[in-house]
Amino acid sequence: MQFRGVASVALQGLSFLILSCLFSSLLPAADPVQSETRIEWGPDVKGVRASLSAEKKSYLIGEPILLTYRVKNRSQNTARISYDRYQSYCLKMDIVRFRDKDTPDGKTLIPLTKYGQAIFGNYLGSITTSQIQPDHMLTWYFKKIPINRLYDMSLPGEYHISLKRHLGYGNVTSNVLKITIKAPPRLISDQAGKVIEKMDPSE
Repeated sequence: MQFRGVASVALQGLSFLILSCLFSSLLPAADPVQSETRIEWGPDVKGVRASLSAEKKSYLIGEPILLTYRVKNRSQNTARISYDRYQSYCLKMDIVRFRDKDTPDGKTLIPLTKYGQAIFGNYLGSITTSQIQPDHMLTWYFKKIPINRLYDMSLPGEYHISLKRHLGYGNVTSNVLKITIKAPPRLISDQAGKVIEKMDPSE
């Protein structure tokens, strides 16, 4: 009888462990970048900092550039960040710059694409506010619309991207994200359609 009781408790413990593993796999994934050293932040504004990041630093022309925007609150007070309502759908930059040796001053503002003009033109400028509790971080993953679909980043060169958002007591500005756009390798017409393969000596 005592053995049955011990076996029952052990079985319950095993069942609980299996269910815990099952449900934990269904929970939302944590922020993939947890280490402070892996996130580049903008200047601190009363304990609030912002970060703008991409999956990599270099892209080919036309390759989708997906950005992530984070706001971290290390203060003792609730931070309130304001933004236009399209910010939860796609990202409109305050500063997007392009550096190239052919531009007179080395920098020029990047215009919106026709798609970007249509997107931002169709949204009303209503203001939304999100609250960030102390020791919390708010993250936007802009996976639906690449930033280079909104802004004309079709020329090779180095692009500097930053984002400024309004807090109740000032503005928080992200780091300057530097992305290099490269032209795809040129295909030599002489080699087009040719395949070079090693022959089997036994044949």
